[in-house]
Amino acid sequence: MRTVATIVFLTLASQAKSDGLFSWLFSSGKEIKAEVTLINKCELESRYFIVRDLKTGKSASFKNGVAKLNTKVNSSLQLQLSPSVKHVIFEGNAVSAKKKMKLIADCSERKLGGIADN
Repeated sequence: MRTVATIVFLTLASQAKSDGLFSWLFSSGKEIKAEVTLINKCELESRYFIVRDLKTGKSASFKNGVAKLNTKVNSSLQLQLSPSVKHVIFEGNAVSAKKKMKLIADCSERKLGGIADN
């Protein structure tokens, strides 16, 4: 039983990250303005990226590498390409919203779907 309690605590603590376990458990759903800094490792200019709240569909574009989006703590945010970019797909991993956060656009790994391996 003690082992199970330790595993649950460590799992929750790892999810809480630097914000602290208490704020992670009790701040979910609190409205915030997330300030997202883009670390762009792509050849595409930063102005072609947006950050999107996956639940509400709201998005914000990057200006000088920073986007500000009204959302809620722990809402799922995702780095995407702007709808103005055609014929190219980029979707980052969904991450939990915080007041200040960084997202990395890394285009070094190419995933080609629908091509048979030889």
